[in-house]
Amino acid sequence: MKKMYLWSAATVFAIGVMSATQAHAGATIDIGADSNIDLGFRVQALYLNNDSNLKSNTNEFKLRRARFRLKGNATKYFTGFLQTEFSDDLEPGGGDMRLIDGWIMAKPFELLNVIGGMHMAAVTRQGMTTSGALMAIDRPGINNYLLTWGGRGRVAFNTGSLAGTKNGLLGDVVVRDLGFSLFGKTSFTDTVHFKYYLGVYEGQDPATRVTDSERYTGRIQFNFFDAESGLFNSSTYLGNKKTIALGAGYDTQSDVAVDSVTGKLVDYSFFTLDAFGEYPLGPGSITAEAAYNSLDLDDTPNPLASEKTGVAFSGAVAANQSQGSGFFGQLGYYINQWQPWVMYEQWDSDGAGGAGDWDAFRIGLTYYVKGHNANIKAGFEKLKNDTPGEEDIDTFVVGLYMTY
Repeated sequence: MKKMYLWSAATVFAIGVMSATQAHAGATIDIGADSNIDLGFRVQALYLNNDSNLKSNTNEFKLRRARFRLKGNATKYFTGFLQTEFSDDLEPGGGDMRLIDGWIMAKPFELLNVIGGMHMAAVTRQGMTTSGALMAIDRPGINNYLLTWGGRGRVAFNTGSLAGTKNGLLGDVVVRDLGFSLFGKTSFTDTVHFKYYLGVYEGQDPATRVTDSERYTGRIQFNFFDAESGLFNSSTYLGNKKTIALGAGYDTQSDVAVDSVTGKLVDYSFFTLDAFGEYPLGPGSITAEAAYNSLDLDDTPNPLASEKTGVAFSGAVAANQSQGSGFFGQLGYYINQWQPWVMYEQWDSDGAGGAGDWDAFRIGLTYYVKGHNANIKAGFEKLKNDTPGEEDIDTFVVGLYMTY
């Protein structure tokens, strides 16, 4: 009951703020020189039809994301950020509201920004792409092999976990991580731009570990023509940028788990290379993105287990069935508020007999009522799961998306 009162008060506050002033990013209150509060929200509501070759077809209504966002600038050198989320993926009983971001950024220089708290560990481009500006309805499923993202493939437009791929690694907080990172940006010329991320985090859930190792991440990105200078990128700029980006990232933590059979300590590492481009073409704009990801779990042949208990992580398959590499590519063309798009992704595991291998093809269409603030998306995904005994799935989805 107390939680309901708190959120009712927050809602009333939000309505009051929004009635005071409107801005593209949300509702802003100016407090003083270089000092303000920005309140916003994001809602993504979906209908999905899943057609499996092994199970009965399912029809599902899903609240994919529902978030309140509060950002405050105390001065031009200090920013704080809080974000909550309700998702019916969180709890079997229907979900709950939780805090997913809570951080402070100190900004003494463009080349040196320090972020502390619960925030996204920068490794992949897709991980540093805002969920309010994704092109192919959602992120590719191969992005979720990252530590703290669940350590498995994701399917049905990233709304479900793929059987036969889970390695069991998971952070103390989901998707984000707890720690500190450095972020900086600069322009070498009017058409050559650079930004970097370096981070140290808690990583794998410390409740499962005896050793006190940290997670280290790093990412660099070069842009040509227009810059993508923000902390986060977009999957499509709807014709508002002309840019080509090249990036690379690395993620590692030692002693994240043990082999459940031998008790041998296991290290984790993840490497990515990515490219992105948006360019005017004819009466519209073309957008393309591709990435290669590689996961290393020390070639462990058995399921991973907690270092403290030696008990295998729930649902974990043989680690080499999750370990492997994959790629994705997506292409879209924006014209007159419409954007047709296609995406293909593939994961090749190191498991025996094709176990852990899968690929998925997506095709869809988006109508932008008001850019990324309000749009309608529809798509079809065809998944082929090569793990013996597991299902292939065809998914149709239509969704309403709104961000302020």
